[in-house]
Amino acid sequence: MAAAQPISNWQVGLLDQSMHIIDTLSYVCSLTKMMKLYQFEFFLFLLIIVNTTLSSSFPTLSQFAKPLEYIKKTTEAADYIWDKKIKKLVEDLKDKNLKNIKPSLPSQLPKYKGVDQIKQYLSDFGYLEQSGPFNNTLDQETVLALKTYQRYFNIQQDTLSEILQHIALPRCGVPDRILKYNLTNDISFPKGNQWFPKGTKNLTYGFDPRNKIPLDMTNVFRTALTQWSNTTRVLNFTETKSYDDANIKIGFYNITDDDGINDVAVGFTFIVLDSTNVKSGFITLDATKYWALPTEHRGFDLETAAMHQIGHLLGLEHSSDNKSIMYPTILPSHQKNVQITDSDNLAIQKLYSSSTKANANSDDSSGCFKLFGSSSSLLISLSIVFAFVALLN
Repeated sequence: MAAAQPISNWQVGLLDQSMHIIDTLSYVCSLTKMMKLYQFEFFLFLLIIVNTTLSSSFPTLSQFAKPLEYIKKTTEAADYIWDKKIKKLVEDLKDKNLKNIKPSLPSQLPKYKGVDQIKQYLSDFGYLEQSGPFNNTLDQETVLALKTYQRYFNIQQDTLSEILQHIALPRCGVPDRILKYNLTNDISFPKGNQWFPKGTKNLTYGFDPRNKIPLDMTNVFRTALTQWSNTTRVLNFTETKSYDDANIKIGFYNITDDDGINDVAVGFTFIVLDSTNVKSGFITLDATKYWALPTEHRGFDLETAAMHQIGHLLGLEHSSDNKSIMYPTILPSHQKNVQITDSDNLAIQKLYSSSTKANANSDDSSGCFKLFGSSSSLLISLSIVFAFVALLN
């Protein structure tokens, strides 16, 4: 057997390097295993950071949350929590219609999971005078409210499933039948054109600077305001950079809620009275929705929403005419609705023609001049009187 050869210095060095490499690889493997164990937490941490960053782009409406708590949101129209609950209720009530639901004793009234939320919806939008909390009993008050809803929207079928499917559609958050205008002492729904001073010829508008709304989106509002200005023939709208001082404040906001009731509302309008007793009109659209420009054919049409909400601020309430700009629901077959109809024009002229006449009367001269309308009319009348007296002499 050959004798073992002594290890040279370079071999010792190579061995040391190999052991170092092995130790390093072992450390890397251990580190990799640890990363795998914590990668979920790491990605969750990243998501929290991203979510916080994105959310800061759109301010919340925490100061208005209490009076507007009926407006609930989710991220996509197809993923409505509300829509899912409606579908379940539609399945449960597929054989029911408004005609075959007969009055019963309270103990015999049918109960269906989800009816409490239908009651909340009917209450929020002016069809049910009761206020919550609601139960799942399908009582006569609810049936009558559903019939009122059916008549308002001209739903031909009596089946509850048809009515509920209409209820599930996205819509404006302003009630169809406003039973109570004031939400709080200083927040209310628009009532006619009474929120700005009588005789107003110009209203300023501004965009919430926290939103950083793109130019092509703000242009949609400018076009809509111009169209309404031409229709009223009385009001002009001027943009101001001072958002806090604007008569009309426009913004996109995140309004979240866990239960998903009434997440159908994609926008709404309300009037706020500030501490100095000055009223401002707020146009608020849901920041979680995809708002489409006039050239796009997906999401929610921004121009339609802008025209509708401006109509509210000018004093118009909802219309049951599905061609009207003031129709409250976004129909699948009629998602773009930007043309002012004859009924819209008639309604706005009724508001502003009477306002113009009232303002004209209030501007007339007082005292003896009021009888003749102006000083020139008085002079002409006096001349005629003197001429008549001269003829008599």
